Amino acid sequence: MKNHSAFECVKSAPIFIGLDDDTIKKLTTISTHQEQFPAGTTLYEAGSDVDRLLVVDQGRVKVYRLDEDGQEQILYFLDGHAVDSEAALFTESTHHNFAETVEDSLVCSIRKSDFQELLEKTPSLAVSIINAFGNRLTDLENRSARYGTLTSHDRLVQYLEDTAGKIGSHYFKLPLSKRDLANWLSITPETLSRQFTKLSQEGVIEMTGRMIRLL
Repeated sequence: MKNHSAFECVKSAPIFIGLDDDTIKKLTTISTHQEQFPAGTTLYEAGSDVDRLLVVDQGRVKVYRLDEDGQEQILYFLDGHAVDSEAALFTESTHHNFAETVEDSLVCSIRKSDFQELLEKTPSLAVSIINAFGNRLTDLENRSARYGTLTSHDRLVQYLEDTAGKIGSHYFKLPLSKRDLANWLSITPETLSRQFTKLSQEGVIEMTGRMIRLL
């Protein structure tokens, strides 16, 4: 594992891209870095105080809510350098969702009180945050547009193609468990299994466990 750079961690977080180095250095001084959380650790839960911004340095975190039957509904995933709980920096509030590590993760954070003190001295930081909010909204709208009208078969094909493109290989390990993937695609686990079988029969994929090859 390469040595962790607190400066590079803060600088590469999407919400802070574009800030000058002096501001990044100031953010670094008020941030906590590389707290270790094993897979399955709850980082926050519904009803708890929103008191810090989180940056996933390494690993993966799922953010989800529970429906009336207690079933998970995955909202989104946080990968390397993804930011969560931006609202913690600006308001007194509580979490409406849950966040849990999907794999062993290293997480950095910035407390609201420290950030607000710095924000008063650095107006350019406010501009960057506003831009980041716009990008997040655009991403959610794009996902809804791309997946919302597709059949379960086509949702799975689209996801596999997107994942292959992101990884840069047609042979890869599914980054999600099949249960989490079903939630992510808003289909049942049984439907997901049927669609995987169908794609194999159609010659679209070869699959062994969680290893996928797009043909």
